[in-house]
Amino acid sequence: MLPGTLHESEFFGRETELADLRRRVLGAESGLAESAVLSGPRGIGKTELLKQLFSSLFWRQGAVVPFYYAVNPALLSASSFAKSYLTQFLCQRLAFEKKEQALLHLDGISMDGLSFLVEEREARWAREIIEKFTRSAGDPLDALRVAVNAPQHSTLATGMPVAVLIDEFDRLQDLRTGETPDPRLASLLEAPLAFRRTPHVITGNAAEIGEMPVSSGLARIPVQPLGPDSAAAAAHFLLLACDAPGSSAVPQALLDRLEGNPFYLRHLVAAAIARGTPVETDFWRAYVQEITEGSLARALSSVLTRSFPDMEQRRLALATAYKIAYGSGPLSRDQIARAFTLTAGQAEAVTHALYRAGIVRGEFGVFRAPEDRVLRDILDGLYRREILGKSAHDVEQGLLETHASHTDEAVSFEITLPMVKEAELVAAHCLEQIGKNLGMHPDAIGQLQIAVIEACINAMEHGKGTEKKVHIGITAAAGRLEVSIESDGREFVAQETGEPVVDREQAKASGRGWGIKLMKRFADEVRYEKTARGTRTILIKKFDKTASVQKEDTEDRE
Repeated sequence: MLPGTLHESEFFGRETELADLRRRVLGAESGLAESAVLSGPRGIGKTELLKQLFSSLFWRQGAVVPFYYAVNPALLSASSFAKSYLTQFLCQRLAFEKKEQALLHLDGISMDGLSFLVEEREARWAREIIEKFTRSAGDPLDALRVAVNAPQHSTLATGMPVAVLIDEFDRLQDLRTGETPDPRLASLLEAPLAFRRTPHVITGNAAEIGEMPVSSGLARIPVQPLGPDSAAAAAHFLLLACDAPGSSAVPQALLDRLEGNPFYLRHLVAAAIARGTPVETDFWRAYVQEITEGSLARALSSVLTRSFPDMEQRRLALATAYKIAYGSGPLSRDQIARAFTLTAGQAEAVTHALYRAGIVRGEFGVFRAPEDRVLRDILDGLYRREILGKSAHDVEQGLLETHASHTDEAVSFEITLPMVKEAELVAAHCLEQIGKNLGMHPDAIGQLQIAVIEACINAMEHGKGTEKKVHIGITAAAGRLEVSIESDGREFVAQETGEPVVDREQAKASGRGWGIKLMKRFADEVRYEKTARGTRTILIKKFDKTASVQKEDTEDRE
């Protein structure tokens, strides 16, 4: 089994697609197989489908050799790619003969080690390939040609066809013999792709693959989202794998929003589990966290950065993508040019790059919103933060309100305190009344009061700006009370850790320094963030009428 491949018991809802792919490549035995590209949105499961196809071909038949290769962006010089591609092919080809799984993990084997292995197996055909490759080592282009034709050479020499499975094929546009990528080098795969006894099944960015010279004639095989039942089964399995209580379940409305995307589902469950024992509101908050600052948001940010290295261009691209996604309808390049005061050439460059990155759809001369609702939500979060300049907390609250139909109606309060002695007690008294109205356990109210008092004292001590006020926001919804404490003045959060900067010697001398520990002990979650005004501390306490509370002699939350 290849590294990272799911066990078949964890592979949900793809049985028909896997069987169809298997039949397609097994046609190579009679010379009737055609190469194809798997198409579908990011995260839909193309890579996993390719790995499952490899496992099925490797273990459950003996007529067609499977070869899986994931293009590594760090190995795109012609010589490095050629060596990597050739050594992995020969190792997997030899492993197939006796079903030796250990040979599937020899990615870093040297040419000398590979030659020894080939001699040991008396594989004359493989020795011929290595000798030809060695003679071509002085010319990167010749070495590349030998490597990509190795499966065909093997097939002609042994009579056994090869199914070549290449993940992230579009990265081959960056192959190079010098410092600059040369997209023409990928055309060396044109003949191997056309050979009916070495069918290639490839994945990658469909828009970019479509622009590569080798793509003509490739069949397109769409990978469909998981159906509702398969998505629910996958979510249940992921929760069990994380030891979540049997009562935990991803809300159906949220499952529907993920639209059967396994990548989104995995990250959502992981984020929800990180919050402890997740209830319905935790899943939604985990979702909002993922699309604003979690791995899903970072994935799209990295795509934008790669497509638009210049920051100003990236901001323009984000604004354009947002307008397309949330406008009243599809937009032409002319409309986009007028909206952002761009030349025709600038509008074409931006929209084409967004299309190639899979962030917008292009058809019939106009650009449309992506069908992926999660992608649109991520664009919304990035736009609020990067273009509108909102803080992470404000973005999170705004998106939660956008998706508020799934939870109980939220109740919010705002308090502004002057920086005077014992002003923090006003906030504590307000919390007491709010907690009673919500039916919170008295001990839970008292603990949150302590945490808020400490946060207010910190805000007053470090709030050295001109406003001389502390702003407190309190939001209660679905068994969760959130209190934000914000003041102006210098920032006291360390960028490296996200924790407040503490002068340990001064804290020891003054008897202070326990505030952060108390906040962590008595709140379920403590976060800090920089805002336009200064610094904000966010305290979160989960509750229900019978909820147990953190005892004072328990271990500190650090």
